[in-house]
Amino acid sequence: MTIMSFVYNIPGVRLAQTKLNQLTSYIPPPPSDNPQPRRILLVHSHPTPDSFSRAIAETFEQSAIESGHEIKRINLCDNDNPSKCYRPNLSRKERESYFSFIGNKDIMDDKTERKMLSREVKTHLDLLRWCDTLVLVYPTWWMNTPASLKGFFDRTLVAGLTWEFPISQTLGAKLGLVPKLTNIERIVGISTYGASQAIVRVAGDNGRRMISNAIRHSVCPRATVTWMGLYGVDTMPVEGRIKFLEGVAQLPKEL
Repeated sequence: MTIMSFVYNIPGVRLAQTKLNQLTSYIPPPPSDNPQPRRILLVHSHPTPDSFSRAIAETFEQSAIESGHEIKRINLCDNDNPSKCYRPNLSRKERESYFSFIGNKDIMDDKTERKMLSREVKTHLDLLRWCDTLVLVYPTWWMNTPASLKGFFDRTLVAGLTWEFPISQTLGAKLGLVPKLTNIERIVGISTYGASQAIVRVAGDNGRRMISNAIRHSVCPRATVTWMGLYGVDTMPVEGRIKFLEGVAQLPKEL
């Protein structure tokens, strides 16, 4: 038995690390104690076909397949047909109709959802309900996600379908949102950064914070967040990029 195996066999250690990871994604989650095939949804957001971000997405996808996982992929930017790129802005009609789902159990059926939601939003929502692992690959621009990924969250995380407002109680209100995507047990974020890790930390890394602190509240309460960042990508030598891709290829084997 290795030292780490011994440590994780101590009662409470795995749970404590999980809770710390949920407080801050800078503390990694504990290693899986029961590796098994996962249902992975990979969401990729980058507009150019020859980006390093695309190489990351394809490396992860290929490794996931080789590791025996089932994986489906959403490309928010269609590199082969730019006219089919995902529309990120939440329209007035969508905003007004989405909230009709809150607390209304009578319309929570697939037929009504398809009537009220656009085809692409319904397709993405079905995929979010299908997966148990959500993988997000994107470049960090201006210390945040690209507009396409932010729009993916705005348009797909429909109130009443993916989360609910807390219900007031006699002794007070429940804190946080009520998650409805409880099938998602893991979130993996992989991002490239032009700045150094020190500068990113000081600036706040808003995309990472949004995903690990806000988006996570729509999924399983036990869900953990794994993060990989390549910092200073613009000046990174080829050897550094290759080493990073090797780390990306290892990730699916540890899920």
